[in-house]
Amino acid sequence: MTSITYREPTVSDAHQIWELVKNNKPLDENSKYLYVLLCHQFSKTCCVAESDSKIVGFLSGFIPPKNPDTLFVWQAAVNNDFRNMGIAKELVSHTLCNVDSPIEFVHATVTPSNHASLKFLQNFADNIGAKLNKKPLFSTDVLGGGHEPEDLVVIGPIQKNILEVTN
Repeated sequence: MTSITYREPTVSDAHQIWELVKNNKPLDENSKYLYVLLCHQFSKTCCVAESDSKIVGFLSGFIPPKNPDTLFVWQAAVNNDFRNMGIAKELVSHTLCNVDSPIEFVHATVTPSNHASLKFLQNFADNIGAKLNKKPLFSTDVLGGGHEPEDLVVIGPIQKNILEVTN
């Protein structure tokens, strides 16, 4: 079995992260600079999964100033060869267990057609015994360019001790 380690990203990881995201459609591809900033400024709320010195998973997140009890998961990507191994769940769990703030909710936005992400988020909520609620957030009018609407997914409340047991 392949050994996977989880850790905070560093600036030197940004190129591999950018490549991973670029190869994970339907995720939006962002500039390489953005991933440098995430690794530099938001490393505590991001996580990489590594196998044989290669990044095979990445989660980017942040704690919104308006909701200090919330981890907003922005992107999660797992290399095709490492899917269905629980890496995405571990990326979220590792991040939740290692942030300094007491987190009670996980938020994410998902397009209605992204069934894989919706299934993952529901499975994650079920696994930790939390509720999942979904509601419209951004319309196609706001997002423009033929972008699908984005729904807000809210998971919680989360008990941190449950996360530590399920890890």
